[in-house]
Amino acid sequence: MALDVENPSPPDMTNRGVPTELDLTETYGIESDFRREELQEYLHDGAWKEAFEEWTEYTDLSDTEYEQVLELGLIEQLDFFWDPVEERLQSVVPDMPDEWPRGIDISSKVRTELSDLGDAVTEMLEDGYVDWGTKGRSEKAWSELKYSEELEFTEDTEFHG
Repeated sequence: MALDVENPSPPDMTNRGVPTELDLTETYGIESDFRREELQEYLHDGAWKEAFEEWTEYTDLSDTEYEQVLELGLIEQLDFFWDPVEERLQSVVPDMPDEWPRGIDISSKVRTELSDLGDAVTEMLEDGYVDWGTKGRSEKAWSELKYSEELEFTEDTEFHG
C-alpha cells in the first residue's frame, strides 16, 4: 500500500553526538568524523526527497500510523552517519517511545518500516551522492563466490579474494 503524504523535512544531522549504535570504546570519540554536515547537505540536495518518495511507494504503514510516527518525531530522530571504522554509511532507527499508542505488533511494524526508510536513504546516498570509497551494503551482505554442494576443489583450484 502506498502512502500519499507530503514529504517531511529531512532529519537534522547537525549537533549530534556519537551515534547510539556504536560501541563507545577508544575507537570512537567526540572528535570522530561522522560526516554529518556533508550528509545534511546531500539530504537537502535531493537524496531525502528521492528516497522518501521511493519508500512511500512500498511502505506498509497506514496513513494513521504514519501520522502517529510524525507526531512522535520518529522521522526527525532517524540518524545517518559515516562509520569511520567500518568505512560505510549507516542509519539508526530511534527507539519506540513509551507513549506509542498500541501494542508490540504495531511497534515492531513501525520499527521495521522506519528501518526500511533508513535503508532507502542510505542506498540513495551511496548510489547518487556520496563517493567516499564506501564498501556498500551489498558487499557486506554478499560475497563474490556462491557455494553449493556441487563445488569440487582440486589441487588446481585457484582462490581469489
